[in-house]
Amino acid sequence: MFFKDEHIQLDAVDANTTRKVLAHSDQIMYTKVIFAKAQEGEIPLHKHVHEQVTYVLKGSFQFMIDDGKTKDVQIVKEGDSIHFPSDVLHGCIPLEDDGMLLDAFTPAREDFL
Repeated sequence: MFFKDEHIQLDAVDANTTRKVLAHSDQIMYTKVIFAKAQEGEIPLHKHVHEQVTYVLKGSFQFMIDDGKTKDVQIVKEGDSIHFPSDVLHGCIPLEDDGMLLDAFTPAREDFL
């Protein structure tokens, strides 16, 4: 029930992204995601069955949410938060180095464990 930071592994997601899986159960999960500034270009989109809420801990990001009818693109910064419904395309471009997000998923992402 306690998840101490010094015991949590930092995983490389890709060349630009690292992640720590924080406190979690079968029903909910927190992750801290750290980014290097990305190159300009199209926002890489993905979707998953998990409902997601994201809080910007540090930095700024250009996010897109594509619900199939509209594509909403906005820049978010420290203190902003975003809700992603289940199975909706979304993604982001980190606009500066060391950007950091706190993601919550329900149910927990088994693919992250």
